[in-house]
Amino acid sequence: MATLKAGEPFGLDNDFVEEIDWDIALKRILHDLRSDFIFAPHLAFVYEKAGQQLVELLKSELKSGKFSPGVPLTIEVPKSFRIRVAAGQSSRLGPSYSRPGSILMPRDRLLYQALADQAAPFISKKSDLTRSFSHKLEDSKSASMFVPTRICWNELQSALASHAESNGTSYILKLDIANFFGSLNQHKLINVLSDAGYPQSLASRLEAILTSYTGERSSRGILQGMYPSDLLGNYYMAPIDQFFGDHEVPSARYVDDIYIFVESVDAAEKLLRELIPTLRSYDLGLNEAKSVIMPKSSLVSEEPDLEALFKNAVSEISTQIDEADFDADYGFQSDWDDGESGAGDDDENELELIATTILFDSASDYPGHEESIERFCLPLFAKANSDYAVDYVLEAFSKRPAMSQIYAAYLARFLDSNEVMSVLVKLLEKPLIADWQKVWLLAAISQAGKPNDLGVKVALSLLKDANKHEALRAVAATYVGLFGDHSRRMTLRLLYPSLTEYIQAAVYYSSKSWPGVEKNNAKAQWSSLGSLNKLLSAAMGN
Repeated sequence: MATLKAGEPFGLDNDFVEEIDWDIALKRILHDLRSDFIFAPHLAFVYEKAGQQLVELLKSELKSGKFSPGVPLTIEVPKSFRIRVAAGQSSRLGPSYSRPGSILMPRDRLLYQALADQAAPFISKKSDLTRSFSHKLEDSKSASMFVPTRICWNELQSALASHAESNGTSYILKLDIANFFGSLNQHKLINVLSDAGYPQSLASRLEAILTSYTGERSSRGILQGMYPSDLLGNYYMAPIDQFFGDHEVPSARYVDDIYIFVESVDAAEKLLRELIPTLRSYDLGLNEAKSVIMPKSSLVSEEPDLEALFKNAVSEISTQIDEADFDADYGFQSDWDDGESGAGDDDENELELIATTILFDSASDYPGHEESIERFCLPLFAKANSDYAVDYVLEAFSKRPAMSQIYAAYLARFLDSNEVMSVLVKLLEKPLIADWQKVWLLAAISQAGKPNDLGVKVALSLLKDANKHEALRAVAATYVGLFGDHSRRMTLRLLYPSLTEYIQAAVYYSSKSWPGVEKNNAKAQWSSLGSLNKLLSAAMGN
């Protein structure tokens, strides 16, 4: 079959269209939304309320050969690692590095998920689970798609300990791939999938949308922040697992972090002479700053007391929280709503968090581990509706940009406090707070379920600022539409023609809470303008 050109319309054989389990694809998207890099309540509303209409729309376009990939929405997400400030030059922390975080529009995301679901059985059969420990697949009907992260991580730790105990191991070669998701070669990914048995008809469509989504990057990289990318990115490293198997070298891998067990430094050097060209053949290179050879004794925790505190905390909650809830790379995931129900609707959870509190209080004693401790503890405090960490988080928000999503999810529980709301709104006005952080600040204050006049004013100014990111302006539009008064809603109506389709859809979505006449006028004027608005109209009708 001829290669499909990126961006051009294409279809899919009817047999494949009918064979796909669209319901499970929808359920997985809804589950995956909880860890999205971008808060987009108007898109979540489509998946929740107009899922079947979305499925029928996509199936119709595929059967008619008229499906055309859209453009992803991508924002820079701060990373934990900071640029070093030279000694004596400044007392402040250096700027954060960042990575791109993306979401897709509904039609694109549904197809991406469906194609990944079809690839999963082939990937499962060809994956070496004795070497690859990340993103292990759940049951084919599971909405979560992957085995909980904690289970995968614990299995990795057990494998590392077992390999380190071997008499033939004296050193561990720990390798990190530089810019992994941004570097992988899409054509080679498709070749690896095809070798596993993935049907060519599906592979060509997957390659077409991958190339379309990355645009000018010359078929390099895949979008970060979605289940399909997690699956495909992890499998891209399968040939590297096979390399170690062919060389009969013990190894363990978690996404792009690789642990290799060797008898000597000379053995490591000999292996690297072959491994580096192999990685290069897949357009991958090593992160020189994070790759290291270390004696196997170093595998033992550098902070044994901290490890004990974590174990105590895990033991404490293991009988109180379902395993399915205890899952995430970014802390427990949160179901964000649009603020209409309010943050105080959840019943208080009766959790005993003595060991967790002790762990949290130890953060300052273990420099470099603060974020790991916060990622574990804060979602638990939120689940228990405990305000124990409120003051800490309010002070830390500006200092740790990478934690903003978790901080916002925690603080959203305590918006009845005027201090919390006031601080969050003031942070929205600060120029050094990144657009991505402000997305989550707006997501947090929207959970109050009631208007904050200063918040509405700041949100409106963000919406009007064309230099702000589209993702932020859309959330700002939603907030103004949900919580603004009549004059602010009139301003939205006047701004509407000058906005992008994505932001227009956010305005239209917010109109579902407007008074009757205004809501009907919005529906009459906007309901059929653009594909997103049409799906939102179906969702409102449902």
